[in-house]
Amino acid sequence: MAVSEPARRRRRSLMEILWEYVEELERATEEFFESLLAPGKPSWDVRNRCLEPLTHISVAPDEVVITMDLPFVKPETIRVRPVEEDIIEVVAEMKKALSPRDLGVFHVEGELREMRCRARVPVPVEMRAMKFVFRKGILEVRLPRKKHLPTA
Repeated sequence: MAVSEPARRRRRSLMEILWEYVEELERATEEFFESLLAPGKPSWDVRNRCLEPLTHISVAPDEVVITMDLPFVKPETIRVRPVEEDIIEVVAEMKKALSPRDLGVFHVEGELREMRCRARVPVPVEMRAMKFVFRKGILEVRLPRKKHLPTA
């Protein structure tokens, strides 16, 4: 009597499935925490007396939206400018200087007087049509995406 193909496959037990799930969860958790603790550049530069803001880039079908957290800056000092065709720079003076100690960093001495950041735009955009608005400590930069002409 021949045994059908599905019957030949060994069924996995519930415990085997759970252990695979737990192992996958542990691996994903380790990768996540390694990415957080990976050596990288600090978010401050005492030599240039600046602090880099938290930045988020969102790509939509018709535009790119870049948001930056700029607490404690003087709104009238915010400068947003294209540096290259795919990079914008944001610079703003802070209302009061901070020391790294204010941020919980005790091994660095100095004073931070401005927020400064360069953000790379991941898709082609129209830099000339850039618009930005600053509300409640958040800067929002909107860049329309370039329209692709249909090829004949």
